[in-house]
Amino acid sequence: MTITSNIASLIARQSTEQATQLLTRSQARLSSGLRLNTAADDPAALSLSEQLTSRISSLTQSNRNVSDGVSYLQVGEGALQDVTNSLQRIRELAVQAANATNSQQDRNFLQQEVSQRIAEVTRVLDDTNFNGNKLFDSQAVDRTFAGGDTANEQQQIIELLQRSLLEQSEQLIQTYFGLAASNANLEIILEDDIEGASAFVTGTATNVELHIDVNEAINVGLGYPNDTLDNLIAHEMVHAVMLATTNLFSFDRWFSEGTAEFLPGGDLRVDVLDGPGLNGQTISSDDIVNNIDNIRTSFGGSNLDYATAYTAVRYLHDISGGDGVRDVLGYLSADPTRTLDDYFTNIQPAGITSVDDFVTDFRANGAAFIDANIDLADSIADIGGIGGNDADGGTRDTSFSNTVPDIDNPTTDPLFGFNETFPDPLQVVEQTGSSLVFQVGANAGDYITITGSGLTSESIGIADLDVSLDAEAVITAIDAVLDRVNAERSNFGALIGRFDTHRITQETIIENDASTRSRIRDADFAAETANLSRASILQQAGVAIIGQANALPEFALALLN
Repeated sequence: MTITSNIASLIARQSTEQATQLLTRSQARLSSGLRLNTAADDPAALSLSEQLTSRISSLTQSNRNVSDGVSYLQVGEGALQDVTNSLQRIRELAVQAANATNSQQDRNFLQQEVSQRIAEVTRVLDDTNFNGNKLFDSQAVDRTFAGGDTANEQQQIIELLQRSLLEQSEQLIQTYFGLAASNANLEIILEDDIEGASAFVTGTATNVELHIDVNEAINVGLGYPNDTLDNLIAHEMVHAVMLATTNLFSFDRWFSEGTAEFLPGGDLRVDVLDGPGLNGQTISSDDIVNNIDNIRTSFGGSNLDYATAYTAVRYLHDISGGDGVRDVLGYLSADPTRTLDDYFTNIQPAGITSVDDFVTDFRANGAAFIDANIDLADSIADIGGIGGNDADGGTRDTSFSNTVPDIDNPTTDPLFGFNETFPDPLQVVEQTGSSLVFQVGANAGDYITITGSGLTSESIGIADLDVSLDAEAVITAIDAVLDRVNAERSNFGALIGRFDTHRITQETIIENDASTRSRIRDADFAAETANLSRASILQQAGVAIIGQANALPEFALALLN
């Protein structure tokens, strides 16, 4: 028995404090109706709850915005209903005026009402607004070309692609590489300035993009035939077909770039290095070969890089036997998941079992191969394309001018393996009337733009209609105007439907977000009242026990008697 430390009292006090904390928490939850009153209650749940609160409030406001948009459109649709009524009445008067039983004076009287109807149409179209924003105005139509300043040049590039460049490249790839895409999409994208390249291919096996630098194409000339563009597009189309048929992006860059260069031929890449090169020094065959480690994963696009990639593929073509690179590509395309390492591991050309082994072998023997097998005596007459005399002892004409033969077959669908789409740089883009942007979602960019139609009595051509002079012409003109007004009303109706559907969708999201937030942050009164009763009883019991524990040391006095 001790009197200095009353352990029983300490234990009772600790339990009472815990019960008090539970009682306080239950009282806070019951008084506020919330399970989460502070971040300490559940930090992760509080964060999620606040995110939901933010989205709910934003969506609620965006739905109000949507309702404003519907009101805006309904004002416009109502105005066009009035315009339609007036136009129908003008047509009715024109039909009446066209009858031979009317005198000229009768037609003049009819024209008076026509003039008033036209004036009313003008007033409605010019004055109808929603909160100061005009729905129809007389803003002039702004016609711009989608292609900007280079629209004409872009059109010339497209014509060259459709006339010859794409079709001839695809045929060469199938003939000499044995590759052909199958129902893949190919989007031609023309850009004003591509950094570090004249063109490039990206995308996926089913959706391929061919980007072409317009200014680079302009610099080399847009005439026909065009040897430089022939070779450029042939190179890039190899990438496009490889992307659609093989695991292109898994390959070392020397292989993908060298293969693309091998189709037209790359002797000029090697020949141009026969002189001052890096740091003013002559670049030798050894320099070309030793550069391979630098281009395995990244490719700078210099003549040295292309020369290295091209000669490496020529070397692989030579040591592989059979049809060389064609067989390599056939193995890789048979299963688009295969890698270049898979080829070397399973086929083992010349005993090489991996890409690393090939690179080592090329470093050891590549320079001798270049000197012995790449004929630079006339690199214009034979630029080293696959199937030619230099590369294969073949009969293909691989001279600079003919290595990619010109087909000259203008067509909008030049490719059999791709569903190609072209930009339309000469398409006229019309922007009419004023525009309003409705924020219809909780996030930036969630908006719908409504552009005013630009309808006026002048733009729809009714300002000078006169049934007293030519009623038949008025009937014809009104029919055309009614078609235009009806189309605009249909557009308004479709937009109203879109807004309503959007609002209903967001109301569903709000409802479910609110339900989720309620489960996270709202207090369960049944559970909390039970916790309150439990904590209250524990607190009262704890206070009683503390009193009894505090009395225990007094029993020690009995030992002193």
